[in-house]
Amino acid sequence: MVKNPSRWQPHFLEKIIAPHPQLEITGVGYIALSKHLVMEFMTKAFLVAAILTMTEDVLGQTASAVFDPQTPVTWLGIDFTRAKLIGDEDKLNQGDKIKELVASWNELMIKEASKYNIGDAFNKKNVVTNFSAVVKQNEGLDYMAMLAKNSFEVKMDKDIVRGIVAGYDLQGMTGLGLMLNVESFSKPDNQGVIWMTFINLNTKQVIFTERMTAQPGGFGLRNYWAGAIAGMLKNTKKKDYQAWHKKYADNYTEEVFDGPVISIAATREIIIEPPPAKKTVELENTNKTVDLTTANKSVKPGGKYYALLIGVSKYNDVRLNLDHPVTDAKKMKEVLTHGYNFNPEQTMLLENPSRGEIFAALYKLRNKITPNDNLLIFYAGHGYWDEKIRQGYWWPRDANASDPSNWLSNSDLREQLRGISSAHTLLVSDACFSGGIFRTRDANSIKSASIDYQMLYKLPSRRAITSGTLTAVPDRSVFVEYFLKRLGQNQEKFLPSQMLFNSIRLAIINNSATVPQEGVIAETGDEGGDFIFQKK
Repeated sequence: MVKNPSRWQPHFLEKIIAPHPQLEITGVGYIALSKHLVMEFMTKAFLVAAILTMTEDVLGQTASAVFDPQTPVTWLGIDFTRAKLIGDEDKLNQGDKIKELVASWNELMIKEASKYNIGDAFNKKNVVTNFSAVVKQNEGLDYMAMLAKNSFEVKMDKDIVRGIVAGYDLQGMTGLGLMLNVESFSKPDNQGVIWMTFINLNTKQVIFTERMTAQPGGFGLRNYWAGAIAGMLKNTKKKDYQAWHKKYADNYTEEVFDGPVISIAATREIIIEPPPAKKTVELENTNKTVDLTTANKSVKPGGKYYALLIGVSKYNDVRLNLDHPVTDAKKMKEVLTHGYNFNPEQTMLLENPSRGEIFAALYKLRNKITPNDNLLIFYAGHGYWDEKIRQGYWWPRDANASDPSNWLSNSDLREQLRGISSAHTLLVSDACFSGGIFRTRDANSIKSASIDYQMLYKLPSRRAITSGTLTAVPDRSVFVEYFLKRLGQNQEKFLPSQMLFNSIRLAIINNSATVPQEGVIAETGDEGGDFIFQKK
């Protein structure tokens, strides 16, 4: 989606230079790469390489590695992707101030490493610090969006943490990683909240995450909230980590990293979840459960309707801003919840989300949706087509035209759709080059109006409707206009998506320069069915 095609081309944006990695080796020596310590880094770089090699060789691929003092860990830094700063609006009324403050907290972890000793808190003998990925992520955030008036605006859970991690570019890191994900620094509550997160860097899988709280303390805004971080690390060393180790570690010595996900909720109750591919579903009228990979794929009627509606109008780079996507997503929500079987509680609207937030939402849906449910995903915002690798992308809020690390590729999206065990998934994409979601095209794939609805509903489907092929589309969308108009005017109880598309295709072609597309999303589990809109 482009506001002005002549301004949209990515070459006009400056390329962000990735920050230098900062490296620390606890128990061996201290190294930090900065403007003032370049020479020291150069003389000791060989030592870093040796430790990193040792990390790959020594790390046992087990969840118990979290509790093993001899297993090296990469200290990744403090992530602020979903952080909220509450009660300091008078002091933090400019994005530059918040950006400087966020950077200063990570710098403090390096400058005062003895005070904020990760290895000591988590009983790790070998700690390698590399803040490059976290610093890069933090630099692309919408800083003013961090400000909140009260704690009710803070919504973060273990699924959000997983989504944040999934959206990271970990730059080829391997082994065990530790990241602190800030949920909130609340002055009215006199409390800081941070998720302590261990990650399998090979797969970006969260294997352990714990929500911690502590009171702040110190002179000046930076030191005040750094005091909360110090308090959490102190509590971890004093009681929490040893308690986790004693109670849980011995139970998981044989579990591999891609096995059960271990997380500890705020109530300190351990939660063990099977890997997504091993989800089970309870069979009707029995007490048995079966693996979804072997379950009967025939869809039963009565499933719920879920919707994930994404609109990106505001970008971190204001030159990419658009006028209409968020408004279009809101209109879509209104039509679906008022006229069709989409309950508001099952309809998620994401306004100007980051890449991590989109992944978090998809992951949450993966755990909610059953094989009898239906999912509609709508996206409006910038899109990009990379001709060299034949790959299409969505651009979330934190996308940079000259750096693909925060782009959401069609292949990423297809992988997420494969992990959602819905009966029917319909993707509606209104973005430039959105036709790239199709790996194959069949010009005669649109079915006629005389369709056996029950048969279409019985067979699983993974289909998409897009606003165009591999072409640019305008900011003001004729595609969305006719899509919503047709849904609003529909008087039929059941409306298959293929019939909906057939009814708007010519109108869009006649009133715009785009040619909408409809078809199967390849390699995602389609078996010939269709998504059917059901009126209330």
